[in-house]
Amino acid sequence: MALTGCIRSLRKRVDLPSRLKSPLLLITPFLAFLLHVCLGKYPLSPSSILLLFLETVLGRSSNSTPLYIVFFNIRLPRAIMAALFGATMGITGASLQSTLKNPLVSPYTLGISSGSAFGAALSIAFGLERIGYGLFIEPFAFLFALLAVFIAVSISRVRGVFSPISLILAGIIVTALFQGLLTLVQLTTEPERTQAIVGWISGRLNAVAWNHVLLSIPLAAVGIIGIILLNWRVFILSMGDDEARVLGVNVERERAAVITLASLATASVVAVAGIIGWVCLIVPHLTRLIVGSDPRRLLLTSLSLGATFLLVADAIAKSIWIYEIPVGVISTLVGAPLFLYLMRKSIHAWGG
Repeated sequence: MALTGCIRSLRKRVDLPSRLKSPLLLITPFLAFLLHVCLGKYPLSPSSILLLFLETVLGRSSNSTPLYIVFFNIRLPRAIMAALFGATMGITGASLQSTLKNPLVSPYTLGISSGSAFGAALSIAFGLERIGYGLFIEPFAFLFALLAVFIAVSISRVRGVFSPISLILAGIIVTALFQGLLTLVQLTTEPERTQAIVGWISGRLNAVAWNHVLLSIPLAAVGIIGIILLNWRVFILSMGDDEARVLGVNVERERAAVITLASLATASVVAVAGIIGWVCLIVPHLTRLIVGSDPRRLLLTSLSLGATFLLVADAIAKSIWIYEIPVGVISTLVGAPLFLYLMRKSIHAWGG
């Protein structure tokens, strides 16, 4: 009862009438998407974009005009990737925090970021990206991200069962291991390639093209849709292991299913966009202040707010300075103090 009262008191701070809240949550990603494609060194207006769409549909647009090249070849794939990354990190962060009952858990906690960074660094260090850009970096990053999760889950098992605490501790160990290997690669490779590794780690939405988007969407969609379909299982697991077992739920199996789907979706976007931090921590906490902790509402709202957050962050990154700033820098500068504020607001709701 005390927990419920705390959550309700937090929601009153940002409470909106139901007839306004749902439309706003659905509209914000589209508004952020429009803002993202309009901003940049070559500014575009909504009217020019609409006219370009109409001309393209009618077959009257030339694919060699600056407007066409900037919008379809540069802005649109980047905006789609930013929205996909943010949405993925939002929903996976919310699902893992609810499933593992820990507000500090994120897909990165399981070693996904460090594993993918090591895989990408390994391919860059051996010069495999020169064979064909993106041909080896993304697969290496994806495979090592999944390998890191597999190792974390494997070493966290005690007598065939893993608990949330053991999994988190195993994730910290695996993260440290791959970060050490990443440092070793950076120290032993050429300075030029080390710079490329650092650029990848900082987040590289500026290098996203259509082939990257098409590479990420299928696996990210599988993970996201799977989590949405399992939202009632996430809801039951969020009540605690004992309550879930009383309801006849196989806790280990259902938790493993959620972790697998979250890891698959996260690895698919991190492998392409690099490491963009804080989204998977900030968005779930912000969402709880708006719609509460019920995963049946939390997951979809985190999906929407995650896409909105990263679209806005990337719009700032590419337009705030004469040179483009890596979006990972913006998300960190905004995310760290915002996360501290949100944690102070919601710590009692987690029993702290």
